[in-house]
Amino acid sequence: MKIPRWMASPRWRAAWGRDDLRRHRLTLLGARSGPRRPSRRFSLVLALTSAALLLLLARNHPALGQVMQVTPTEPPNVGLTFSKRQAEYLGLPWRETFQMALNLSPQLVRLGAYWDEIESQPGHYDFSTLDWQLDQAAAQDRQVMLTVGMKAPRWPEYYLPTWLMSRLTLPQGAQVSDSARLRTHALAFVRTVVQRYRSHEVIAYWQVENEPLDPSGPHRWRIGADFLRQEVELVRALDEQRRPVIVNMFVATHPLNAAPPLRTEVRKRARTILETADILGLDLYPSMGTRILGFDVYFNWLQWPWERPALDLQRLARQHGKETWIIEAQAEPWEPSSVVYTAARQSRSVQPSTAVSIFGRLQAAGFQHILLWGVEHWYMRLQRYRDGTWWEAMEPHFPQGAG
Repeated sequence: MKIPRWMASPRWRAAWGRDDLRRHRLTLLGARSGPRRPSRRFSLVLALTSAALLLLLARNHPALGQVMQVTPTEPPNVGLTFSKRQAEYLGLPWRETFQMALNLSPQLVRLGAYWDEIESQPGHYDFSTLDWQLDQAAAQDRQVMLTVGMKAPRWPEYYLPTWLMSRLTLPQGAQVSDSARLRTHALAFVRTVVQRYRSHEVIAYWQVENEPLDPSGPHRWRIGADFLRQEVELVRALDEQRRPVIVNMFVATHPLNAAPPLRTEVRKRARTILETADILGLDLYPSMGTRILGFDVYFNWLQWPWERPALDLQRLARQHGKETWIIEAQAEPWEPSSVVYTAARQSRSVQPSTAVSIFGRLQAAGFQHILLWGVEHWYMRLQRYRDGTWWEAMEPHFPQGAG
């Protein structure tokens, strides 16, 4: 049975992967064993056709030519995000993992103030975990970006204490900042965290919330721009050192993101951040897996200039006289139906060479601040499977390894 010519093209194979092509083409062509289910077949054809249209757009859209090459004036500042919660989820000793992360000599370490952990009971605060991390970073002369607010790095995105959640009714897709009760408690938490750490010299930047304007988490919640501004104003008012405030956003890397409707929406979110914060942060994941109608599908946009949307936002930020940083540069797997990938075999979505390519292209595009995302995964591979390929691939990107 002959497959359509567009499915056999190199671009289609590169974006979907050969195994996916073999798995899905029989369904597309109607060669399915067992009872016929037209509605399911139709939906799958629709999904595959949509993906094909994305690829056609990428090939023909004038904005998606060769990646822009910029000659950086100096090597980028390279940092990482560390999450105690992620380390524990992976079964790692989190203190040891954090020490190993610091030993990489990151120029900036992003940490989160996890609300449900710090204020597990109303008005009672336990800062011992965060205190220890900040002290360890200071001992190794590292700078820290501290994330404050109701959101923090890693799934499930929102870290509302259980005592507060029991008093709230937040439907699916809600703008959670519409809740007066939540606003009051969130501002009180931000105030407490900033007051505690504003004199700590290791903190160089505040990150207010994490991807606040993007629907995220299991409930697809988001935070309103008006409340985000209120949080940023509070942080600035409390911090006499006037440290820069960063707000980040997720940026889709698929070709359709260059189409006018999506591009307009992305720029709108970016403008809101630029009008609010000092630095625009971008989170980029060019290779990921997802599940469509029970099928594992892999989208790998590395064959395309996926960094174009980020460069477009960088130009927009410059018009506002502000910098653009890469806050999350993908350097760990994104597998279908899996919050964290822990299998022994290397993942299909992202391998060490993939992450190296992503970093290299961001550096070539001229971004001067790049924070790698996934140090817990690198160490898990090393400890659980004696697989040092991730660690060895990423270590040279940090100043000490580069030396």
